[in-house]
Amino acid sequence: MVLPRKDKLSFYPCAQCHANMPVNTTPRPIMIHATAGLVDGKLDHGQQRFWCLTCHSPTDRNNLQTVAGVKVDFNDAWKVCGQCHSARQRDWYYGAHGKRVGNWKGDVERYNCTECHNPHHPPFRQQKPQPKPPVRAGLGEMPHEGESEGHPTIWEKHQDRLQPEEGNKP
Repeated sequence: MVLPRKDKLSFYPCAQCHANMPVNTTPRPIMIHATAGLVDGKLDHGQQRFWCLTCHSPTDRNNLQTVAGVKVDFNDAWKVCGQCHSARQRDWYYGAHGKRVGNWKGDVERYNCTECHNPHHPPFRQQKPQPKPPVRAGLGEMPHEGESEGHPTIWEKHQDRLQPEEGNKP
């Protein structure tokens, strides 16, 4: 399950403003949506090869669309993002990209792409790192990088495997 996000959008439903506007399919700078992450009224995504109607439906303003023109709900924005970012979408789907919500057991809930990435200006915004997790009961804290006091490194543990056998020396 992907957590819904439509209720967090500032300019939704889009048809509130766009219902009485004729559709203009000419790519151009759009200054009114500058707060959405547009730079000088231009979309800062895809090296400016895209524009609004690449992802937004021109006939149903309250929906997105695929490149094939299939309508997609804003809560399912990941379907639109995945058309160009298929490797990231695969990683997201299997849990290697993005954030999973709740526990690791039970139903999988994850954030939509637009929870972390502004689709109009997608580079990942800087965030404060999360604190490290607590040490579980009964375990000691791991040594910091470069410290191996009392804890041999993996190559020290298996030193005998790294040396060629006497009869196999080159």
